[in-house]
Amino acid sequence: MTTNNPLQTGFTRVFLIEGGARPDHPASYESCLRLNGPSWDFGDITKIECPDPFQYNRFITKGKIRGELGRPTATLEGRYLEDVKSTILRLAIKGCQVDVHLHMGQCQDPSSFLDFDKAMIFEGTQFVNWNGDDMGALASGDAKEVNENSDISADEMFEVVPLSWAEKAAAVVTNEVLDGVICDTLSCGDCANESDGVSKIFLVTKQAGGSPSTPPDVVFSLDKGVSWAAHDIDTMATAEDPGGIVCVGSYLVIGSKTTPALHYALKQDFIDGLDPVFTKVSTGFVVGKGPVEAASVGSRVMFCGQGGYIYVTDDITSGVTVAEAGVLTTSTLNDIHMLSKTFAVAVGNSGVIMKTQDGTTWSLTVSTPVGIGVNILTVAMKDENVWYVGTSAGKLYFTTNGGKSWTEKIFPGSGAGSVYDIRFAGNSVGYLSHASATPRGRILRTTDYGSSWKVCPENATSLVLTDRFNFVLCSALDKNFVVAGGLHDNGTDGVVVAGKG
Repeated sequence: MTTNNPLQTGFTRVFLIEGGARPDHPASYESCLRLNGPSWDFGDITKIECPDPFQYNRFITKGKIRGELGRPTATLEGRYLEDVKSTILRLAIKGCQVDVHLHMGQCQDPSSFLDFDKAMIFEGTQFVNWNGDDMGALASGDAKEVNENSDISADEMFEVVPLSWAEKAAAVVTNEVLDGVICDTLSCGDCANESDGVSKIFLVTKQAGGSPSTPPDVVFSLDKGVSWAAHDIDTMATAEDPGGIVCVGSYLVIGSKTTPALHYALKQDFIDGLDPVFTKVSTGFVVGKGPVEAASVGSRVMFCGQGGYIYVTDDITSGVTVAEAGVLTTSTLNDIHMLSKTFAVAVGNSGVIMKTQDGTTWSLTVSTPVGIGVNILTVAMKDENVWYVGTSAGKLYFTTNGGKSWTEKIFPGSGAGSVYDIRFAGNSVGYLSHASATPRGRILRTTDYGSSWKVCPENATSLVLTDRFNFVLCSALDKNFVVAGGLHDNGTDGVVVAGKG
């Protein structure tokens, strides 16, 4: 792989994903297509003016308005074949969305979807027209190949590059890192500090055993992993273990599964360099049914926990209410994912999968891919129908019908060890945490919503040796950035890594 090399037109190839990225939608290599003239209109700028108080016929700019954001566009062009139906004409007539991938590279396999130096991805693409060259000849000089082309319009366009990996926070992480959250917003500095939306990272660690012991820590970075610091969760006892961390408005919220409660502190305290003031709220939690993991949408937080319990709150300062009291299952619930304030899925031990469609009433799914003896450790949803679950048997399964049926998705190394986490940064790019039976922690990446997976790192860099990564963090605001945390090699202490592209 070369570095800082200008792109040459001969080193690109086109792939199409009919219907858009999904675990059951493989990419097709289009050997006779090329992509021309990608463009994206971000909206023209209009000035807001007022008269100059010191000079007639002069005006002062007091502000500006950005016009409507356009859609990414490009043109697909290819050979019109005399004996095969046109792919782009068929897709244009069908009218359904297509994802278009332009892969770039010099020393890669051009026809391999997983091999590239860089990819330009157009999501939610529609074909807006179709054109063909002159298809006949009236004289010998008219003889030539016939091409076809179609202009495309996409929902989103972005680039994907191989990631460089590095261990982070080694000086402040002394215990296993259990969970994390990116708690940030994109800002140009108008109302808050400038940020790309993925710079403020908050992780929670296990309490320190031995004597003397210390409470769990919040380990955090405010500059996208360049520098790190830590603060005790001083409202937790030294023997307590956290049960998930989420961002709710201006607060960080952390569950405690040992002594069931939630603990919250102002995010701004961390940003301002203060010692965060935590508040403990145990109202509504049931002894012995502590929260294991948490998810949030807006002001609503859902905790899944021991004994099949699920808690919900719209006001963290007032406590929680029990949404599911272990009636459907008494198995521990290991993960929960919310699409909205009303639709969520929770997964747990012995193959338990349950969902709510109104935010209150829970039910078991019609089927589950595994049963007694296999625990489901993680769940991720694209929409109400397409979900992934990962298991303690090292396998990954998906459903495209809301849990009515399941299909195993094979990935490199699947079937051994455990799948600890799966998270997606939008509708194409995602990251998978898997540990081999050794154990050895691994991270894989997908650019087609899990239809295919590749082990990281993709380039010459290496990944620090670990026993496992308990979680991965990513964001649609930067699809080439991921943070993972877990247990260091041979279970000695915690570990944090970051991949950047």
